[in-house]
Amino acid sequence: MGKEVYRCKQLPKTGMVYIPIKWCREFGLESGDQVDIYHDGTDIFIEKASEASLHNKRYISAANSVNIPVEIRNYAGITSKQDYCLYVDETNERFIISLVE
Repeated sequence: MGKEVYRCKQLPKTGMVYIPIKWCREFGLESGDQVDIYHDGTDIFIEKASEASLHNKRYISAANSVNIPVEIRNYAGITSKQDYCLYVDETNERFIISLVE
């Protein structure tokens, strides 16, 4: 299917990003699970954690949000108060954060 936009909004100062429950369930993720967070250029990817990966790991909170580490936000050029879009990538079972152009 590819990727589809889920929501666009401003990145909070805390770096917390809500990820949709429907898609978490679809991808086998739930509150308390670890996810890998990494970047490629200006995109940030969130996907089910792999024990073998060396990517940054975070837990999904009870509110279904994930804290994007400040280092990754800086590398991707995303600062608080900037508009971003959260995409759902069904094919690769992951979420993608991209700046709004």
